[in-house]
Amino acid sequence: MTDFTQYDGYKQDFDFHVGPARQDDFRSREFGDRLWADVSRILRTPFDGGTITPDSHEGYNYWFDNDDLSSSLYSGPREPGSGVLDQVPATLTVISRSEDVASSELAERIYAGLTASDDYLVVVFAHNGMPTAANFDIGDDW
Repeated sequence: MTDFTQYDGYKQDFDFHVGPARQDDFRSREFGDRLWADVSRILRTPFDGGTITPDSHEGYNYWFDNDDLSSSLYSGPREPGSGVLDQVPATLTVISRSEDVASSELAERIYAGLTASDDYLVVVFAHNGMPTAANFDIGDDW
């Protein structure tokens, strides 16, 4: 299991960049819906009452919050020429609001759950913009 606790602290969020393991025929909405449902399942938190709205760039914004956590997802179109980030066009952030559960614990659960299925490419960035974990080769140009 990947250890995210070393990056914990006040306002120390984790940004997940996620893409499909198979790169063919990508559709922002379908991918976002599937990822949103998988994150809800992994966290064992129904995202009932969450919002999904289109944006002006062919992407979709997803948002959910309750007393325990806040979750947002942007699933947008691929941006050719953006290197690794073209492979992972969705951005997910989940923040713990609970005093009993650190954001790093949520990040560990999400990373383990998403990478266990072999359906997703995942890169996690810490608050300073440095990658902390990836399940594929992202190179050293950070």
